[in-house]
Amino acid sequence: MNVGMAMARMREERRADRVPVRLMTSHAGGNYPLTLVNLSTTGMLLNSPRPLRLGDQVQVDLPQIGMTTAKVMWNDTDEYGCQFVQPIPEAVVFEAEMASKRNRHRPVERRRVPAERAEPHSEHRSLAMLVAFLTVTVAIFYAVQVVFFD
Repeated sequence: MNVGMAMARMREERRADRVPVRLMTSHAGGNYPLTLVNLSTTGMLLNSPRPLRLGDQVQVDLPQIGMTTAKVMWNDTDEYGCQFVQPIPEAVVFEAEMASKRNRHRPVERRRVPAERAEPHSEHRSLAMLVAFLTVTVAIFYAVQVVFFD
C-alpha cells in the first residue's frame, strides 16, 4: 500500500461524527483535569494543562463506561487528538453530549494551570517589608561605623 492510499484510508477511518462537548475529566496516569472538546466513537480532542507526548496512553473517565484508554496521535500546543484503543458506543457519545449541555451554565476550568494567586495588596506589603529591612540594615551599618570606627 502506498503512502497516498494509507493517508486516504486514515482520513476515511477518522470520519466518525464528532460531537462538541465541554466536559471535565481526569487522566488516570497523572490524576489532573482534562477538558474534552469533542468526542466521537473513535477518538476525542482534549485540552491538557500538562504536556503529553505522541504515543502516550491516556485514560479518561467517560459517562456510562468509566475509564477508557486512548492514544495521543497529534498535538497543537495544549490540544491533543487521541484515538481510542477500542471504539466506544454511540450511546456514550450521546450521553457525553447531554452531560455537556447540562453543564453549559457552569464555567469550564481554565485551559492552563493558573499561577498561584497573590493575596490582595501583597505587592504593597512586600514593598513595605523590603523598605523596613533596608532601613534596619542601614541603621545597623551606621551603628557599627560609630562603635568601631570613631
